[in-house]
Amino acid sequence: MIETVTLENCEMEFARFGTGAKAFIIIPGLSIKNVLKTADVVAEAYKIFAEDYTIYFFDRRKEIQPGYTLTEMADDIAGAMKKLNLPRADIFGFSQGGMIAQDIAIRYPELVNKLVLGSSSSYPEPMQKTVLGEWLRLAKAGETSALVNHFIEHAFSKKFVERYRRALLALYRKISPEELERFIICTNACDALNAYDSLEKIQCPVLVLGSGEDGVLSLDASVKIADKLKSLKKNVEFYIYEGYGHAAVDELPEYKTRIFQFLQK
Repeated sequence: MIETVTLENCEMEFARFGTGAKAFIIIPGLSIKNVLKTADVVAEAYKIFAEDYTIYFFDRRKEIQPGYTLTEMADDIAGAMKKLNLPRADIFGFSQGGMIAQDIAIRYPELVNKLVLGSSSSYPEPMQKTVLGEWLRLAKAGETSALVNHFIEHAFSKKFVERYRRALLALYRKISPEELERFIICTNACDALNAYDSLEKIQCPVLVLGSGEDGVLSLDASVKIADKLKSLKKNVEFYIYEGYGHAAVDELPEYKTRIFQFLQK
């Protein structure tokens, strides 16, 4: 299921599933572990897309160096799309993935048919700075247990953590120094986020999904994106998952159904 695409300056791994004629790209958020290790789970979660779409689930480039930016992440995805002959796709970006997806829609509008932004932001929010700052502190100190617990408690709703804490902790066992360094580099990239004033360049329909208990970026981050697009008279829909955490996409199967229905309009 895992494939590699070679670009001019890097290689990118991705999972491909589904048999449909249309392309659907998923750009995940920050992760302490390699997201592609859960590709089979992702394939199952997005199975309602599989008949209409071929789904591409992208990781960041294989080898990253300090200073790796959101702009470079967006360029990597755009380059991979071109290399894979995906001239126009529906794109879903979650959290940092939404930051990347915004940049693609702003600078490569010809590549995006429809855009979905889940629990994302267009510039660093106060909560975002605080939470990501603590993640960075713990990661740099090598305090992996504290990092994992902090990550889980802020990414998911309290009721979800109470029910699935043991399973969530199992996902983040045996974190290597290399994984911590990769996490630090990708987290640092969020500091330079500055898409808000360029949202006017987005030309495609947009679905913004926020979470009422977003403990990472805050619900305000999603509200501000939706309000800005509305003020610009863009084709935008907005929905809030009240009572769910930052990672509502993982808490609620209906989340994927809403995305699918938006893309089918």
